[in-house]
Amino acid sequence: MQVNIDWLAEKLRIQALNKEQRGILATAFESEFVLKDMPIIHQGTSVRSLYVLHSGSLRIVHKNNFHLATLNKNSHSRTFGEMSFFGDEPASADVYAEQPCEVYKITCEKFQWLMQNHADIAMKLMAFVLRNMGEIIRSMDNSKH
Repeated sequence: MQVNIDWLAEKLRIQALNKEQRGILATAFESEFVLKDMPIIHQGTSVRSLYVLHSGSLRIVHKNNFHLATLNKNSHSRTFGEMSFFGDEPASADVYAEQPCEVYKITCEKFQWLMQNHADIAMKLMAFVLRNMGEIIRSMDNSKH
């Protein structure tokens, strides 16, 4: 599967994508198809990739002392793996495909390449991740009320 560059550029808010930028995104990201109930991330493992959910939905489950808590079920354009990706910490939860999913993945190495060679695009990706994290925090705050 190929990354839908136009969709990704829209989510990253890259206006008027030129041929060079299309190639950069195609180089940085790869697409993976994940079947229903298959794991994408295992809690406690080192995740050296950041994911963007293009289609399908996810189930995020945290295990703590024999207790399972479903933290979230998410739809497309959601990022995940951020805490481990940016914090270099083990994944804090399992992530499963709630239904068949297509995810776009960028590795730490590819992100470092973006930062060194195409900082403008790397900054757009960071802003996208922060917007998603803000939405998650607001959603968590709203669910407490």
